[in-house]
Amino acid sequence: MVSGAGSGIGAAAAEALAARGHALALVGRRLETLAATLARSGARGLAIAADVRDGEALRAAAARIERELGAVTVVVPAAGIARVAPLLDLGAEGLRDSLETNLLGVANLVAAHLPDMVRRGRGWIVPIHSVASRRVFPGWSAYCASKWGLLGWVETLREELQGTGVRLCALTPGATESPLWDGVPGQWNRQAMIPAAEVARALIWALETGDGVDVVEIRMQPPGGNL
Repeated sequence: MVSGAGSGIGAAAAEALAARGHALALVGRRLETLAATLARSGARGLAIAADVRDGEALRAAAARIERELGAVTVVVPAAGIARVAPLLDLGAEGLRDSLETNLLGVANLVAAHLPDMVRRGRGWIVPIHSVASRRVFPGWSAYCASKWGLLGWVETLREELQGTGVRLCALTPGATESPLWDGVPGQWNRQAMIPAAEVARALIWALETGDGVDVVEIRMQPPGGNL
């Protein structure tokens, strides 16, 4: 299960998982981009239009996935938005949108699948963090708040999953090339950013580690440092 799979890290993750033989359940707001990702991957799967802010829709999607594809073994919450503006110009709506998508959206997606994973005693949850989960950038208050909150939520979940057989690895990339940057004001050297495929490669590496190691987090940054 990959959210935000229509582009960027989500699409790259879906294609990398398909290359390892996984069936795909892709969720996002635009069905046409999800269908395009699924077609490129060549995998058996489902493309489901749903907003991660809608917990009920995600629970319905989870039930459908279980019926048509079987048990979900990997959940990759990759849906995210960036509302970038000076704090005094941002407004409550920009903060709310960021928190509801980047933080509550992850919680909604995990809640839709975690009970079954715990019941089976196995599975992976691989949320996408950000360098902005540990440091701040001017104009990025809403994004940083959502990612700092996500860091606390994920670390709490990690403690609660001890002994369940469900494993959790956070991917924490710096600036990664994706369509997210199309709507971010300013000048950005996107050629210097991490390719989304490299984040997906880290995902696969984590999933393929054996039971003798617990990969807690993978941090990545562009070769020249943070942009």
